[in-house]
Amino acid sequence: PIPEVGDYIIIINWAGIAQCIIQITNVDIIPFEEVTEEFAAKEGEGDKTLSFWRKVHRKFFTLGLKEYSKIFSEDMLMVCEEFEVVY
Repeated sequence: PIPEVGDYIIIINWAGIAQCIIQITNVDIIPFEEVTEEFAAKEGEGDKTLSFWRKVHRKFFTLGLKEYSKIFSEDMLMVCEEFEVVY
């Protein structure tokens, strides 16, 4: 299911051990091409630019969708979540 603002989620590590609890503070469902520089910076990958974010996520989704015989598209909807660590 798509998270909703106010939801709590337990984050686990590779071994299934809880590491923290987050609370969802914002959820936007938008096309890939409308992801903002601000969102890319908050995600914190690479140099935190939108161009870096698009490059790595375009590659990720292109490869992942191949498994399902689907093709990546710039207008593909994305669930963009923001959260804060509460524990």
